[in-house]
Amino acid sequence: MAGRAGRAGLAGEVLIQTRYPDAPALLALVRHDYAGFARQLLRERKQACLPPFAYQALLTAEHRELARALEFLGAARAAGQAVAEAQGLPVQLHDPVPMTMVRLANRERAQLLLESASRAALQRLLATWTDGFGDIGRTVKGVRWQLEIDPLRI
Repeated sequence: MAGRAGRAGLAGEVLIQTRYPDAPALLALVRHDYAGFARQLLRERKQACLPPFAYQALLTAEHRELARALEFLGAARAAGQAVAEAQGLPVQLHDPVPMTMVRLANRERAQLLLESASRAALQRLLATWTDGFGDIGRTVKGVRWQLEIDPLRI
């Protein structure tokens, strides 16, 4: 991160520490080659099947106990896989995992990532899948959940 507030007349210097100094995207960035930088990042994202070449949804759950949040997400994943298989939808449901910052406001948080190369398939799955969350909530009590389409952060 570099900031220059109030120093418009002074020369700036930015230091970048990396293990990959020869990475094509970094070299383009150093050359101030935005078009080359963007092309390289888009090429890498396409190879890795990341947005904008894939579509994602992120289900997060929180509870006083991490095990309960993970239990909710595990049940949601099983239900989602059943829907995907029954409808022949090419959607991948990853394993539930604790969030990077697990504890927030005395609640333990976990997440479940869904990915598909087809936005339509992902939307069809989500339309059916979330209807069953009420049943899961009766089994795993006290869980708060949130579904984010096209998440900015995972």
